[in-house]
Amino acid sequence: MTSYDDTTPGRDRSDRSRLRAVLTLGAAGAVAALVVAGAVSAGAGPSGSDPREGSALVTDWTARTDGQQVLGGEREPGVPTIQRIRHDDVQFTVTVAPARPGPNLVRIDALHVERPAAGRPGAAGHATKPAWVGTSEDSLVKAVPRPGTDGLWATVDLPEGSGTVLVTHGRWHRVPFAVETGTDTPDTSLWTGDDGPECVAAATAEVITGALPSVCPAAGLKQPDETALLAVVDTLAARGVEELAVEHDPSARSRQALAAVTARAEDLGVEVVDPAAAPDERNALLVVSGWADAARSLAEVTATPLRRQPIRSDGTWLAPWLLSPGVVDSTAGAMVPLDFDIRTPEARDFSATLATYLPGQSPTSSGFAAWRSQHAQDPLPLALYAASRAAYMPSQRGHEGHETQVAWFPGGTVTPVGLPLDPSAAAAAR
Repeated sequence: MTSYDDTTPGRDRSDRSRLRAVLTLGAAGAVAALVVAGAVSAGAGPSGSDPREGSALVTDWTARTDGQQVLGGEREPGVPTIQRIRHDDVQFTVTVAPARPGPNLVRIDALHVERPAAGRPGAAGHATKPAWVGTSEDSLVKAVPRPGTDGLWATVDLPEGSGTVLVTHGRWHRVPFAVETGTDTPDTSLWTGDDGPECVAAATAEVITGALPSVCPAAGLKQPDETALLAVVDTLAARGVEELAVEHDPSARSRQALAAVTARAEDLGVEVVDPAAAPDERNALLVVSGWADAARSLAEVTATPLRRQPIRSDGTWLAPWLLSPGVVDSTAGAMVPLDFDIRTPEARDFSATLATYLPGQSPTSSGFAAWRSQHAQDPLPLALYAASRAAYMPSQRGHEGHETQVAWFPGGTVTPVGLPLDPSAAAAAR
């Protein structure tokens, strides 16, 4: 897993008094003055008591009263917290996961809110200001984009029990969000590494349904995904592909996918090669890595001058979990095996649910799989789809015009194609 350098140290409780009383967020401003006046002379408490006082007390009070729990309920350790605050004409939606002591992944979505009657000139620019995240004034790190996904991300080290995540908004604004982490200290490296955004997407989709988050998708290869990948290998072999380049990464799911694909390809007489190798005449690329590695590797090829790009006679194929706008944006187009269609009412319901509760977050196949698992919805028969953000594919009968209107891929398309995905196809052709 990639280790990011945007990790903050834990909350330095001795530095709490350094926070300025500039945390004038809505109604907290009036209360802040009273709290500071009463607490500033209190001094440090007895050794080990570590009381909250001064501006730190204001911060904690504001974090617990101003933040809107997007999904209601209480903040629970081990359950990603999704909170929203409107401040300075900007609606901040902040997700913290897995909400356990130690390194946590923080996602920030900032949306400008129009205020025709009271808006100020240039207010829309506030939503595009750089965001910094931390647990104290001295531990702020910049939230940055990550490959393969949307939003801004940072890794923050949280203490046991109650904590506060600060999100900056401009030079003087600090928007606090309260978190509860409990005392269990599981390994959170999967959440903070390359696969973290996918973990968050799946977990929040489950939490939206009222369920507790399950294991991160990248922790292992699930049977439906393995079936889809083997069907892809069968289909490629039936088409006469002689060489299969497999892009993979160190995650457990990717390693298991590589092993399954390699074994099936060898059984069918298809050679598995490294993606960096010069392709032979009949060659396809199958990507079984996570969002970040897939986006980086595909973008690198796309940015290469056309005359130097590897010629894949049978195209680029993505694992089912890679249907994410951030990944699809990285390539001119790819084939992906899916057991759902983004045009069905169920998929549209998922997209609408995200738009309601998590505006700014794009639907993904991983999120939909987690959401669907809580709705007792049966998968569709496995089929091949052409995914591209450039809507050049022809319309399907009965779906004219949908390709550029569906909320999953606005301006693009995920279109069913006529190639069968039949595990017996290769055997019949050989």
